[in-house]
Amino acid sequence: MTIANAKNYTECMGEEDLYILAMGYEHRSYFLYDLLQKQFPNVKPIVFVFDDYMNYPDTAEKVRELELKKIPFFINNYCDGHKVQEQILASIADSVEHLDSAIIHIDYSSMPRSWYCKLPTLLKTIIKHTDKVYFWYSEGEYPSSHEEYPSSGIDSFSFFSGKPSLQIDNNRIHIVALSYDVIRTQAILSITDPSYLVACYAYNAEREGFLENLKQVNDPILSRAAMSIALHIEDFEFMVSKLCDTANELLPAGDVILIPDGPKPLIFAMSLVPDLIEKQGITCLHIRRNNEHFKSVDATPTGIVHGFMVQVD
Repeated sequence: MTIANAKNYTECMGEEDLYILAMGYEHRSYFLYDLLQKQFPNVKPIVFVFDDYMNYPDTAEKVRELELKKIPFFINNYCDGHKVQEQILASIADSVEHLDSAIIHIDYSSMPRSWYCKLPTLLKTIIKHTDKVYFWYSEGEYPSSHEEYPSSGIDSFSFFSGKPSLQIDNNRIHIVALSYDVIRTQAILSITDPSYLVACYAYNAEREGFLENLKQVNDPILSRAAMSIALHIEDFEFMVSKLCDTANELLPAGDVILIPDGPKPLIFAMSLVPDLIEKQGITCLHIRRNNEHFKSVDATPTGIVHGFMVQVD
């Protein structure tokens, strides 16, 4: 599988391409949908809608628009990861089956990690080497103060990918991603109790004050980390490469366990590492949020879109 950065998203899109989008409670979730309607009014994307959309008037209005325009959409629960993946794969397989080459766009800006993180690995079974699959992430503007960001806490951990060494006496090296939910990060460290902690974070260097706030919030965690990795959110190709190199370098010292959090591109990159390296002792754990404590935080689109393109070798 080849991963390459994609820029100038409007120039990558064509009227004959296949588009897969997800609409949630965030305004940024339909940023690319609105763009498509202006640029290619006749395109009918495949849209996934959360089953609580009626709780959010703006999203409900978009769904009514889908119905009027006869645009196909699926209604799913946040936890329907496996079902959504099957629906996406079936939709893509139907669209590319009779084409010599296809271009597919997936907007994962508001998808849960259980929906999108496995897609590149799963797509390898149905796309041809002439096909291109673009993954797009629309940046969102969160509350101006990090203190307004609520903690969703932790419900559970789940094994996501990789091959555990199963050696009980091995050191455990945790690469933990940082976010504004520092309460959850501290809970992760309390539960996992890493022998060696690598703190990882990603940011857009052009967003003033973002990095400073992130470091300030996570100062207790950064101060206890043996190593920290700073990544640029727009450079997905380098993120994946750097994380793979780091995992490979640390593996001789013990099992490497990646725990993604933070912005979706970082979660995506970290989740792909074990499947790309395919070495025993490198694994990825996913965190399930605690829905009893979760409060939706609306992210408005900034107009900045990051992307990468996947092709099978």
